[in-house]
Amino acid sequence: MADSLPLDMSSPNASIGVPELDSRLSARGRIRPAPCGGRGNDKKKKTQEFVKEKYDPIVFSEFFGNSHPVEMEIGCGKGKFLVARAIGNPGTNFLGIDRVSKFMNIGKTRAEKRVLPNIRFVRAEARAFLTEAIAPGSVSLFHIYFPDPWPKRRHQVRRVFTPEFLALLHARLVPEGLVEIATDDKDYFAAMKKTIAATSELWENVRETNERILDGMNKTNYELKWAAEGRPLFYAELKKR
Repeated sequence: MADSLPLDMSSPNASIGVPELDSRLSARGRIRPAPCGGRGNDKKKKTQEFVKEKYDPIVFSEFFGNSHPVEMEIGCGKGKFLVARAIGNPGTNFLGIDRVSKFMNIGKTRAEKRVLPNIRFVRAEARAFLTEAIAPGSVSLFHIYFPDPWPKRRHQVRRVFTPEFLALLHARLVPEGLVEIATDDKDYFAAMKKTIAATSELWENVRETNERILDGMNKTNYELKWAAEGRPLFYAELKKR
């Protein structure tokens, strides 16, 4: 992609330093972090090491060229939801991150075709990126839709939704900022609710429902797929205290 295109984060924001990383997908196509040491399988290895990336701090007013509010989607996939939201909300900036550039590049292409000035995509690992690149009190809304549920008990330690992760989101939110969450996995949603309850002191208000709370006409690819299959979907909204 040409350096002049604002959607290619390897050019206008090269200081972020997002390297090409090996990533793996679950059977459902969701993101799984790649183990260090290449693609080889070691069945005798009991633990999985994760790539640790480094990111330079982002100043949103410079990153987007304005001081508009910023919404961020973690695990943006093909970018369908975020691009549609950017089209409908020109006074808001949107940042999508994902570990897999193969799918995220589809979102970049969608945004480029529409010449959207208010959206960016970065290939990144969520925890490290939020910790190192995103300033406290700078994001108005986080979107986290259909993260990998890691249903096997021995894998559940890899779930993104933990008390520590919620505390990190809370720290990066503006006052009264929101976290919008969705999953199709009933057991994972039950675990999410326990995690939310464990961090209840952080949230002014918590809503739980089987219907999308925010932007109900705008659906992710997973939402459309699971709804077409008749699966129940689970949503939550957290408001920063």
